[in-house]
Amino acid sequence: MENPGKETYVEQMERVNQTNPFMLHNRIRAVALSEDRAEVRAEITEDSLNAMQTVHGGLMFVMAEVAAGLVTRNDGRKYVTLDSSFRFLRGSSAKNIQGLAKITKRGKTVCFTKAEVVETDTGKLLAEGEFTFYCMGE
Repeated sequence: MENPGKETYVEQMERVNQTNPFMLHNRIRAVALSEDRAEVRAEITEDSLNAMQTVHGGLMFVMAEVAAGLVTRNDGRKYVTLDSSFRFLRGSSAKNIQGLAKITKRGKTVCFTKAEVVETDTGKLLAEGEFTFYCMGE
């Protein structure tokens, strides 16, 4: 359930899609947000590729971390990434990929999430990981 007096999930997505310079630079857009899940998508361009002409692993990591951060911050508090563990499972030449994240446990000062990156069209799992966020307060 959304918090009264705080930004709705739609408002949060609109704000990050319009004002987050890093997301704008990497063409990442928030497309879904709920109490315990978030989804971001990116259209792959020439700038998104590595030397082998496949999606750069850094973009996969960023998509997972952005989705995890989005769902973590949906309670209106400020967080920073404390720790992460990430595995690259396969390369991809897909034109669109998505980062999906869910909260596994939210404490008073620490939030744990799981995230994965998949090809949008096929659903093939490309990478997965866990992220821990520390709450900086309101």
